[in-house]
Amino acid sequence: MRDDYEQVNDTVLELYLAGRYDEALGLVDQALGRIPDRSADLVYSAACVLAAAGRPGEALDRLVAAEARGDWWHRRLLEEDDDLVPLRELDGFAGLLERSAARADASQSEPAAVLVEAPDGDPRGVLVVLHGADQTAAHALAAWRAAVGAGFVLVAVESTQRNTPYYRSWPDPVVADRDVTRAYDGLPASYRSLPLVVGGFSAGGRQALRWALTGEPGDPVGFVVVAPAADPGVLPEPSGAAGRGVRGLVVLGEQDDDVGEDATASYRHLSGAGLRVELDLVPGLGHDYPDDFADRLRAALEPMTITRQ
Repeated sequence: MRDDYEQVNDTVLELYLAGRYDEALGLVDQALGRIPDRSADLVYSAACVLAAAGRPGEALDRLVAAEARGDWWHRRLLEEDDDLVPLRELDGFAGLLERSAARADASQSEPAAVLVEAPDGDPRGVLVVLHGADQTAAHALAAWRAAVGAGFVLVAVESTQRNTPYYRSWPDPVVADRDVTRAYDGLPASYRSLPLVVGGFSAGGRQALRWALTGEPGDPVGFVVVAPAADPGVLPEPSGAAGRGVRGLVVLGEQDDDVGEDATASYRHLSGAGLRVELDLVPGLGHDYPDDFADRLRAALEPMTITRQ
């Protein structure tokens, strides 16, 4: 289902940028019937298209009708998206904003999902991984599963921060810290006594880097991040992690136009502070995992549970 949504979303964006608004709306309407779990996301796209087409009243009507059916959108979407500027002066928008924001706030209090897979025999470490934007813990578990074969307990944590009922990410570091702390503290003591490595993709990679640098919770010994959406300005001071002997790997696609410049700058910032970090630049790769990520992950994990010097 998610692959279908991704394809629709990408095509709608292309049509929107080309000014082909009626085609974009038709594609959204076709998708609404077959991807019901992404209703809020699809209706939001339709509202943006309608607003761009000079039809703000219809855009607001679509949002209000969807909200009445149970959809909602985080306040930051409704208040900060430039596409929706024409809607904000219309009667009914303020009420939609408050009702939707209340639902979004309530959803954030729900416990974060935590998925765990353990290896056969005695584990040598714990790898806690954080999904990317518009992904879930299940996506992260599938992408990082090679760690289990390498002898690690694999723990995938799901963010409680949602822009819509489905779309999850890690925009607020304070809330993200709360989510990962609750997840880690909830693990059995036998797991928490093992060496901890943290990992993540894109927005989850940014949060994993923050976790490794602060050292809380669990005092990570290392990190593996793929396409981290992090510039140096959002990261904690790395010298403390360098002093603790933390080591890490940044996997980045050469063709990653989404986060490539920021991720490269962050790598230089970390290595310049004396942190033992490597940059694995993958030819031809965009904002994604490399096809051979399982091999790269196993190789990266091998030295990370060696006792710190």
